[in-house]
Amino acid sequence: MKVTIILLLLAQVSWAGPFQQRGLFDFMLEDEASGIGPELPYDRDFEPPLGPVCPFRCQCHLRVVQCSDLELGTNPLKSSGIENGAFQGMKKLSYIRIADTNITSIPQGLPPSLTELHLDGNKISRVDAASLKGLNNLAKLGLSFNSISTVDNGSLANMPHLRELHLDNNKLIRVPGGLAEHKYIQVVYLHNNNISVVGSSDFCPPGHNTKKASYSGVSLFSNPVQYWEIQPSTFRCVYVRSAIQLGNYK
Repeated sequence: MKVTIILLLLAQVSWAGPFQQRGLFDFMLEDEASGIGPELPYDRDFEPPLGPVCPFRCQCHLRVVQCSDLELGTNPLKSSGIENGAFQGMKKLSYIRIADTNITSIPQGLPPSLTELHLDGNKISRVDAASLKGLNNLAKLGLSFNSISTVDNGSLANMPHLRELHLDNNKLIRVPGGLAEHKYIQVVYLHNNNISVVGSSDFCPPGHNTKKASYSGVSLFSNPVQYWEIQPSTFRCVYVRSAIQLGNYK
């Protein structure tokens, strides 16, 4: 009799399938109301469906997708497709990249919380001061590989904490105004443009001004300017000679 009971118990145990964890968060699939996980029958032939891939620059958890910064590059966007103030409600947004699209102007109504704005590889023809108004926290502006021929006066003044300005590979014919008066700007990329003249006050304020940050990188190569005609005093606020990159035209 005892032998029969033991055999029955062993048979019941053998009928139960082994535990297999199908995902990293199986142990977290709990009923949110009670905190007690449901008891579901195990199906040996069941294969859980593949879930969605976590978006780039995001962190994905069971019921939460945490993303920062809005990354819109390489889309068939046009300027008319970005409404004025489309990003205005995002009060903590710090990074926007809209590169390699068909936009022809800087989007209007960008949030003042931005610290980086990348608009490289588009069809922007000018930098208008109104689009950059109120970007007091912007530290880096990327506008490389556009068709920019004009930078409005006052554009840099609307970004008082700007440190990097990338305007290489455009159609500029002169150095953007306002660099000499800007307090914090340190890196300026202007190579591969149509700049033929560089004035002695384009980059540095008159005399020696300790309130002006020293440049750590200024690129002017591949412009039609004759570099031997540039006055040595032009870079008087640059303390490291290697920070200046000059060279022959294309």
